[in-house]
Amino acid sequence: MDERLEKALDFSNYALTINNQKRNIRNRVAQLQIVHHAGGVFIANHETIAFVKTLIDLKHKSSIVIDSKNNPITVKSLKELLEKLVDAYTSATTEFDIENEKLKKARNIKKIMDW
Repeated sequence: MDERLEKALDFSNYALTINNQKRNIRNRVAQLQIVHHAGGVFIANHETIAFVKTLIDLKHKSSIVIDSKNNPITVKSLKELLEKLVDAYTSATTEFDIENEKLKKARNIKKIMDW
């Protein structure tokens, strides 16, 4: 095979592998951001954390919150929900950062697949 063609094919495989690994990391992070509380499923993202924090700042101890499945969930302890959301968000973003750094340092397919 022509050397230039072989290099192009190797780069194409490398780029495809990188994109697949990035997608896998994003899916893993999305799973880590899922919080189950009071029979509801919440996503630990900026919007949900800010909304629950706002309710707490307005002196609400409990409230009805719409979960990620569009179900109204009666949350008896907003403080407990906020703690779970922040913990899940912190855990997910920490793992995202670690895995992303590993991916940045991998310069060939073998290194990408070994981590």
